[in-house]
Amino acid sequence: MAHHFGKDPVADAHWLALTQGIAFGARWLDQMLQRFPSPLAILNCSQGEAQLYGLASLQRSIDSSSTQCHVETLAALQNLYLVVVGDREYPPLLAQCSDRPPFLFVYGDVAAIGDAALSIVGTRRPSLEGRRAAEAFAAEAVRLGRVVVSGLALGIDALAHEAALMAGGRTVAVLPSGINRIYPARHRDLGHRIACSGALVSEFPFATPPRKHHFHRRNRTLSGLSAATLVIEAGRPSGTLITASAAADQGRDVMALPWSIYHPQGAGCRFLLEDGALPLYSIASLEEHIGTLNDLGVVNARRAASSQPRDQSLLDGHERAIMQLIGRSSATPEELALHLRWDLDHCLSCLSGLEVTGWVTRGARGYIAIQSAT
Repeated sequence: MAHHFGKDPVADAHWLALTQGIAFGARWLDQMLQRFPSPLAILNCSQGEAQLYGLASLQRSIDSSSTQCHVETLAALQNLYLVVVGDREYPPLLAQCSDRPPFLFVYGDVAAIGDAALSIVGTRRPSLEGRRAAEAFAAEAVRLGRVVVSGLALGIDALAHEAALMAGGRTVAVLPSGINRIYPARHRDLGHRIACSGALVSEFPFATPPRKHHFHRRNRTLSGLSAATLVIEAGRPSGTLITASAAADQGRDVMALPWSIYHPQGAGCRFLLEDGALPLYSIASLEEHIGTLNDLGVVNARRAASSQPRDQSLLDGHERAIMQLIGRSSATPEELALHLRWDLDHCLSCLSGLEVTGWVTRGARGYIAIQSAT
């Protein structure tokens, strides 16, 4: 289960010290958490183990003034979490990636990082048409029940975040810096507004400044959170193409807009389309590309993370009837109500109960079963 900062200062200090171990390599923390049952066990290990795993410096850092200062800062924050691989809150799609980060700092709604998402990225200097496209596609993603994921950068990223908020949806911003070092600084207010309904995410230790090589790692996590990445507008070369390349390497859909050959900022999109990206010719086409297939990708990842099937006898008769109909395909409330000959309001009430208890999830084309039943 994710660690919630501000509840236990001692545990906070242990986790902060442990995340400094990222310097040993991205897989180091994974290995340590497999060998030891908790951060306390890691940091209190024997002298021989400390030498073997390079833990001596981390053990000393627990009592350092900088760590204590960070703990005091964290105590003033609400809804700040640390999620590691193996926690139920760790994003299921990201967990499938071989290059997944071993931990994530999450500020805001930790549930937002695990929901069905669409990553939207693009140039820092969008044209007027690019701005309109970013706003329109982000709003449509919200309408389709998606969390909008982007990098809080200038241009398309910020426009996508703003449009998602304006549409009443949730959005996740992935940072190239520590969770308390919002970058760029001019987007601090936007970052705090994002955290009110969605989340800020960082794979870097607390107080880490943005560095050039962090952006490549940030882009990999940004694409890994979603089943698909949409490139609105991009030149060539550009950092946006690195994100698209990461998405393709992770086996995710890459979508791009078909800009005119006379549009200089569309060169990156045209390159992606020539390389096999899915073209989006209209706002309406977005639903077709991120519909049932990608919803099932999220659900299958969650099913894989579930340790045991759940006993269907825990459900009442009406809930069991719905679960038997949904199976492993999506179904709308209207379809279920018609087949069961129920009132639509009653069907929606049963679906809401199943969603709250984790049996089903809502996608772009209806409800899908998460839990298998015995």
